[in-house]
Amino acid sequence: MNMKKKVSISVFEHDYILVTDNNEADILALAEKVDGMMKEISSKNPKYSQLMVAIMGALRLADTLENTTRKLDETEGRLDFIQNEMKKPFEELNDLKQELEAIREQYTRTQAEFTKTQIDLGKVSREWARVQEELRDTKTELDVSKENMSQLQSKLFDSQIELLKTKKELDELKNAQSADRIQPFNDKKSKVRNLTSVNNGDKNE
Repeated sequence: MNMKKKVSISVFEHDYILVTDNNEADILALAEKVDGMMKEISSKNPKYSQLMVAIMGALRLADTLENTTRKLDETEGRLDFIQNEMKKPFEELNDLKQELEAIREQYTRTQAEFTKTQIDLGKVSREWARVQEELRDTKTELDVSKENMSQLQSKLFDSQIELLKTKKELDELKNAQSADRIQPFNDKKSKVRNLTSVNNGDKNE
């Protein structure tokens, strides 16, 4: 706590002693300003008494104080306005931070979904490769089956031709055997006719 002290001042040809805890230099500067103001008023109004000079000085100081107070209020009003305006960027910044955080969370979820999709895509790709491999194997087997079928058809055709040849030979053999059986029978029949003719001739004689 500052200790109070005595300060001697001179205002309008009068000396005063003030007891104050304010800075002495500040008190002397104020006293000098008041002294100068009162001397200025007195010089412009020589008929004023010391009391009138003091009253006019007090009015001038009151007007200055009023103007200063009004300017201070205006300044405080502007300061409040500026502070409120300054809050807006901070509020917008806070909103942007929240939006950024939401975007980061969305990005994290999207990244996780993308990773899962990549894994699923890898599985699908491997499954597709396996199906393609099976398809190639099936196609190879089909080509082999077609080749085997073609060979079987060729063999079947050859067998059919061979069968026809065999059937023809069999028919020819049957015809030949039938002819062999008919020829001895005809020979015997001819002999019987000849024998009958001889016998008839003997009887006639």
